[in-house]
Amino acid sequence: MSNIIILFIVMQVLHAICTWKLYRLAGYKAWAAAVPFYSAWILLKIIDRPWWWIILLYTPVAGCVMAFVIWTDMTRAFGYRSTMWVILSIVTLGLSLGYISYMGQPVYDKEYRLHRQKLDSSVIGALTFAVVAASLIKTFTYEAFTIPTSSMEGSLLVGDFLFVNKMKYGSRIPMTPISAPLVHDSLPGMGIKSYIDGFSLPYMRTPALNDVKRGDIVVFNYPADNPKEKPIDKRANYVKRCIALPGDSIFIKNGYVTVNGEKQEWAAKARPQWAHYLKYDKRISGELAAMGVEFAYTPIYDAATGKETSYVYISQEMLDEIKSMYPGIITRRLTMSLDEPSTLEDIFPDGRGFNIDNYGPLYIPKAGDVITLSSENISQYRDIIYIYEGNTLTEQEDGTFVINGIETDSYTIKQNYYFMMGDNRHNSLDSRYWGYVPEDHIVGSPAMIWMSLAADDGKTPFFKRIRWERVMSFPSGDGELKSYLLHVAVGAVIIYGASTLYSRHKKKRSGKKNQK
Repeated sequence: MSNIIILFIVMQVLHAICTWKLYRLAGYKAWAAAVPFYSAWILLKIIDRPWWWIILLYTPVAGCVMAFVIWTDMTRAFGYRSTMWVILSIVTLGLSLGYISYMGQPVYDKEYRLHRQKLDSSVIGALTFAVVAASLIKTFTYEAFTIPTSSMEGSLLVGDFLFVNKMKYGSRIPMTPISAPLVHDSLPGMGIKSYIDGFSLPYMRTPALNDVKRGDIVVFNYPADNPKEKPIDKRANYVKRCIALPGDSIFIKNGYVTVNGEKQEWAAKARPQWAHYLKYDKRISGELAAMGVEFAYTPIYDAATGKETSYVYISQEMLDEIKSMYPGIITRRLTMSLDEPSTLEDIFPDGRGFNIDNYGPLYIPKAGDVITLSSENISQYRDIIYIYEGNTLTEQEDGTFVINGIETDSYTIKQNYYFMMGDNRHNSLDSRYWGYVPEDHIVGSPAMIWMSLAADDGKTPFFKRIRWERVMSFPSGDGELKSYLLHVAVGAVIIYGASTLYSRHKKKRSGKKNQK
């Protein structure tokens, strides 16, 4: 936050140095250029823009675009309207106004508004404000996401295109305010950062519409994505299901989850799936693939015996369907035993002997918890203390701890934490591997699947790849997943028809009046 304040002061000083003469030429006091916020209000008067642009100017991310608009407006308002000067105002971040003030021959154009209106009605003007509007929508309301992996398979499929509601849990104010609009952590095709390091805002949210609940599908920034280098809001976006809330205790036995001693039940839309072994006396892998079954490995077919063996990720509902279709099929759920160590990666927290199917009990910390630290539990809280809550931490040889230079055996948790898991339980990188999800990492919740495409196999036409039963569906809530595409189409036809009839009726009435 201190870096942002310093940047704000430096920018205000530079603005005053570069533009005080221009303020005076426009009929205002020179000192007005040096006063924070007031200078912006006067500036908008000079370039004849609405006062509420101040809000956009000081809004993170969108403000970066607005600054470019204002610099180019100022350049043109004082007579420098060529393309070269407009580009210079952007490339120099407005410092070219200083050259115009001291070395040029600026003349304030009383008729500037007429010239500006020409630009506003141009393609450039339309694109500029489309970017501003899209940036505000993306930052504070809804953002489009794509499901790239199968970690939520059974509920969300690879190729699902989502609108994520950022208002549900409170829209998070961007922590990296100096950032390119409409992109995430890098500029497409360039491989360079889309934001400027070193300038950040503290974690803040608008009021939430709902709290995170157990069973919610949640989009969040991946906590383990280079946390000491990347800002929180520029870390990779993950989508998982919230299994446990702050203050809960989670326990997994033979793959089944209990929270606070109660076995978890899921809505019909939430279909967890596990790894299964399948064996049948003929080749059926092609038929299984057509059903949407995900294979862990390439099926093995023994031509001598005519038997085929597959390792697949499927839900209980899919398993029951396969059994009914292929009587005599041999199936076995592949669950890790209690004493079997994980062979994939280290399991969180280190040294506890958990695996993905037999996990816990593990407590999920909440804000205000006072944790007594020990060598046995420090692996559970190390990232919270050091990375997520920004303290220094030294673990001494005698088993004591030094936090922020003070020796202590306890720590007070500053924010809430959550435990997230993928519905594809044996093919998901989630909290079992890297731990808790901090509250300040939460982005929002999937609101609607607006399009769903099966993988391109190079043979199937595009329209046949569309999963029509998922288009315009809502992944949250109870009941089966249902497409509302037909409802939307019918509604659109009715609205269009009513609008057309009304327009014709209005023209007819207008024609009769003219005849009179």
